[in-house]
Amino acid sequence: MKKRLRLAGKIAGSLLFAASLALFAANANQNQASAASKSSSDITKDLTPVPASYGYFVEHYQENQKSNNTPATNPAIAIFNNTFLQYWSPANGGTKLNPSVLDQNIQKSIQITNARTQAETVRAYLTDRRDLRYNVLSGLGPYEAAFIQNANAQTDFSVYPANPLPGNSPYSSMKWADTNSNLGNLVSLVNLDESSSWSSTGTPKAYIQYVRPYRQSSQVTVIPALKNVMAAAPANDYDFPSGHTTAAFETGLTLGYALPQRFQQLITRSSQVGYDRVLAGRHSALAVMGGRILGTAFTAGMLNDPANQSLIKQAYDQAQSKYLYKSSIKSSSDDFSSYQPNLKDYEYRLTYGFQPIGDTTKPMVVPKGAEVLLKTRQPYLSDQLRREVLYTTGLPSGYPMLDDTEGWGRLDLFKAANGFGSFLAPVKVTMNASKGGFNAFDNWRNNISGTGSLTKAGSGELELSGANTYSGGTSVDGGSILAVNNDSLGKGTVKLAGGKLAAKTGNLVVKGNYSQSKKSSLSVAANDKVTFDKKANLGGTLNVKAPKSGKKFVVLKFASSKGKFNHVKISGAKGWHISYSKHALTLVK
Repeated sequence: MKKRLRLAGKIAGSLLFAASLALFAANANQNQASAASKSSSDITKDLTPVPASYGYFVEHYQENQKSNNTPATNPAIAIFNNTFLQYWSPANGGTKLNPSVLDQNIQKSIQITNARTQAETVRAYLTDRRDLRYNVLSGLGPYEAAFIQNANAQTDFSVYPANPLPGNSPYSSMKWADTNSNLGNLVSLVNLDESSSWSSTGTPKAYIQYVRPYRQSSQVTVIPALKNVMAAAPANDYDFPSGHTTAAFETGLTLGYALPQRFQQLITRSSQVGYDRVLAGRHSALAVMGGRILGTAFTAGMLNDPANQSLIKQAYDQAQSKYLYKSSIKSSSDDFSSYQPNLKDYEYRLTYGFQPIGDTTKPMVVPKGAEVLLKTRQPYLSDQLRREVLYTTGLPSGYPMLDDTEGWGRLDLFKAANGFGSFLAPVKVTMNASKGGFNAFDNWRNNISGTGSLTKAGSGELELSGANTYSGGTSVDGGSILAVNNDSLGKGTVKLAGGKLAAKTGNLVVKGNYSQSKKSSLSVAANDKVTFDKKANLGGTLNVKAPKSGKKFVVLKFASSKGKFNHVKISGAKGWHISYSKHALTLVK
């Protein structure tokens, strides 16, 4: 019977996820299309933060205290005024204001816990027992071993027990990491965000008083090893918001700020911690969604606080040093090495398959200070441009838990780390390769829409790997653009004024007019070609990597062309030369 329930849960979950993902994508495209039509004044207005009843979270984040336990004054409670507190009221012993959403919430717990695999059971058990900060370290992947050694990180839970734990079993009693270690400043920064009194979810839980899912339905299957522990929990051990998930996003985003090379992997693990809480039966989907929102807002508050800037810099420098990023110590495994599974899992956990219950056409709102979360991940962008990234990659409105006043719920930080979702106006990116890291190279994976343009300047390289439709054009003034999708360059004109364009895709299509100056270069890999749908003014340098076999290969195709390249450099196999014709440039042997 349990196997049938597990199978039914998996099938239902898969179908629900597929349907939700399709609607999610459609609504996201609608929001981006709407954003793309805005004027410059509209853009400036829409990027202006909107205050909530408490003002701006980043300015009041430390006011979440036990002595401040009402939504009138506590931002960690009031942030949910327009979301969870519209579905549930703690008044009169608890009242369902939106029974449909709350019933779906418990059904999701039933489906997820009954479809749980043994591997998920073990992982959810360890997530439950370990220190909240230690939980996220697997998101470091190859750098986890260096962190454990150089931060003296430790845990006293490593295996799943043969028998259920007794009801009074404590959580991990070990200090998760050492502030006096080689990574002590990084440990101190994580501690500041996660273990301060203002970051506790105890106060909002005590006010909201929403009962844990395993106590709402006996069909929620708890982890066997924890059944006694969960049964012995006091009646005031509430569900919403999830403390583990809040702490996971605080830790993951803080570590991701210091080690942006693992930003997406760390927040994927943070979201997995939330999912582990649902798997265990401890928390509902809405509770872990609330934890994501709260942990994100707390971290932005901490990172923006002027009092923390010295420690933040010291933590970042340590993370980039021989003690972590440049360490010779490497872990042999990485649970988050695959981009596509990370993307799929993270996106699902933003909505947990809930369908919209409100207006899906509201414009995105970017919270005040949220741009700091991308500061090290996109160091070549200004704060204003990082806000545009958040604006154009935000989630659609209308879903449960997403529509808080400031916009914390609609942030999609995984997608934001992939660059713009739309160019709302001309965007100029100046990357300095000498600074290394993302200043030297970055990959924008999103499908970029909009009427704006892209100008690439500086010495770094920017890879465009999305199927882009932006229409304002592309200019390369310095450094290089690497086009790895046939539609990387959108629909506008392409101008190489002084940089490099490298085509590494089957058939890069330039859909607008093309011009290339003497100081610029175009590179085409073996067996690839570039098609110019309109007029191409040729000049500068053409670099071609010749294939190892064959006798004739079309490198460039033109609707029409003018001039010739000043220099043609052929690498790879020998014996090839270039032949021009009216509508093509051909590599001939």
